[in-house]
Amino acid sequence: MWLAFGLVAWFFGPRAWSILETRVAGAAKHSPLVDRDRVGFVVRPPWLEDALLVAVSRDLQPWLRGEAPILDDAAARELLAGLATVAWVEETRLERVFPDKFRVAFGLRRPVLAVRDETGKPLCLCDRHGTTLPWVDGTELPALVLRREGGSGSMQGRLGEKAPDDRVLAAAAIAVEWRDEIAPAVPDCPRLIEVDANNLGLRWAKAPEYPEIRVRLLRLDGAPVVFGYDHPLDSKWPRVPAATKARVLRSILQDFPGLAGLVAGDLRFELRWRSWLQPRQGS
Repeated sequence: MWLAFGLVAWFFGPRAWSILETRVAGAAKHSPLVDRDRVGFVVRPPWLEDALLVAVSRDLQPWLRGEAPILDDAAARELLAGLATVAWVEETRLERVFPDKFRVAFGLRRPVLAVRDETGKPLCLCDRHGTTLPWVDGTELPALVLRREGGSGSMQGRLGEKAPDDRVLAAAAIAVEWRDEIAPAVPDCPRLIEVDANNLGLRWAKAPEYPEIRVRLLRLDGAPVVFGYDHPLDSKWPRVPAATKARVLRSILQDFPGLAGLVAGDLRFELRWRSWLQPRQGS
């Protein structure tokens, strides 16, 4: 069949493509209908559960309605273009599963940070690149609170685009570093509840030895403990390796299980970490 088609196209030139296009278009209109309410998803990532699963499904739903012929390329393009407008969606791929199904593979943006203003009002979630995503309650993501002393106390921008505040970009990268490099290296690692990037660029503490980034960890009794952390990942200043910070945190937890009794410390000093603890042991 393919050889015969090749000969027809060769001998009859461009008009053969036109005839073929017309015939395929006609076939598409009469092909089996796909119920887009029953689109099958290839796989669900483990982080997409509970509140996030509900939120992502809700935002996708407007584009997963009605019916379309399975061979209708225009309908397929419309579906993919519509899904691409959803902030969660980074990329999409569609396959036809005959006789009457679409299989859609999504590249989804995974939230790593929850951004609030200084009053505590939710602003957005962000992925590792600082792309803004809709707010979702109940995610237990580390927070970034935009305080006025570090710049603007709020943030403007459209969902699905990169956040227009460099504190958000820096904090998102730190949240990923903590999740991927520090937490796995620390048994019973306390939960990271906040990344404080308001001193980014040494905006209010000018000495370069003062950390641009601080983190708040959840103490076993539910209180926060503030730790000096580091400069941002793209800093011109030297950074302490994540492995070093993980070793410091392990040492602290050996003496203060669950961070009991602590209110502050610093993760940058492998040999002098005791000197930075508040309150100090025996005080």
